Amino acid sequence: MTAPQSPILVGNFPDVVWVRVEGKGNFRNSPELKEFSMRMLERGRSAFVIDLEGCPMMDSTFMGTLTGIAIRLKAKVSGKLEIINANPRNQQLLQSLGLDQIFTVDVEGKSWAKERELVRSNLSQSGSAPVLDQRDHAEFVLEAHEALCQANEDNVRRFKDVIEFLKHDTDRESS
Repeated sequence: MTAPQSPILVGNFPDVVWVRVEGKGNFRNSPELKEFSMRMLERGRSAFVIDLEGCPMMDSTFMGTLTGIAIRLKAKVSGKLEIINANPRNQQLLQSLGLDQIFTVDVEGKSWAKERELVRSNLSQSGSAPVLDQRDHAEFVLEAHEALCQANEDNVRRFKDVIEFLKHDTDRESS
């Protein structure tokens, strides 16, 4: 039996797209996060807040998905991604992978004060999660890990074996 997917709650404010993860940020809910973010980018949105108040931990696929979003936002002149309400463990994970250099991590809880008050009553489900077959899922996880390596050169060493395995897995699925 697989664990239920942690929901991604979202809200659109005039100045920011707000995303809150309720539960673990992992490979199961990462495709939903990416799909929603891509829709918002297509609509011209360029400021994202990722609220981790209800997120006890994140895996590398989830952090790679965040990194991919941040890289796409940086390509926009004024695009930015900010992490708020990260617990000490999540802060340490982001810092150890050098991701605090890619996006802002608000550890003091001072940013977006007005929006923080509105969030409690204005978030909703992001929509249905995309259904990925085994090959598409492997490609998604590969893309997330490649984003981590693009963000920080030290991550190449950390995720080299994962990337090689995923490339081999996707090549095998193609055959």
